[in-house]
Amino acid sequence: MKTILIGSFCLSLMAAAAASHAGGVMFEEAEVISSRAVFESVAVQTPERSCWVEQVPVSYRKDHGVGLVVGGVVGGALGHAVGHKKRNKQVGAVVGSVLGATLGNAIAKNRRHGHDYESRQRCETVKTVRHEERLLGYDVEYEYNGVVHQVRMHSDPGQHIKLRVSHVPVV
Repeated sequence: MKTILIGSFCLSLMAAAAASHAGGVMFEEAEVISSRAVFESVAVQTPERSCWVEQVPVSYRKDHGVGLVVGGVVGGALGHAVGHKKRNKQVGAVVGSVLGATLGNAIAKNRRHGHDYESRQRCETVKTVRHEERLLGYDVEYEYNGVVHQVRMHSDPGQHIKLRVSHVPVV
């Protein structure tokens, strides 16, 4: 039984070898003459966030109508003091109040807009471009049957390259 098993194994190997030659395809090795890496320059964009702190002017208001009221009271008192008769004192007080309130309000407006500075963070996104080299493959020269051939391969083949050789009969 052992002989039959070994014999059938040999028959299957011979059948496989005959099938590979029946298609006319064989594999051989050729000597590599040169192998040169080929690179491509590629621009790569990456977004980067850039932030900084800057001083920003800030306006504020101090007056809440105080200049208007104080100006009106002071103007009214001055107008009343300037008048000689009762009726003149009343008119002087009214006119003085109006003028004093207007003047007091104008002075307060000039003083109430103060400017101060505060720190605020500002940010922006900037695209940075860098160039990098990417490997395209290897330009390989090899000799087969006395003829030099060239091919581009994905990896460096080393000292020898494996070739698939097809034989097709001429009819």
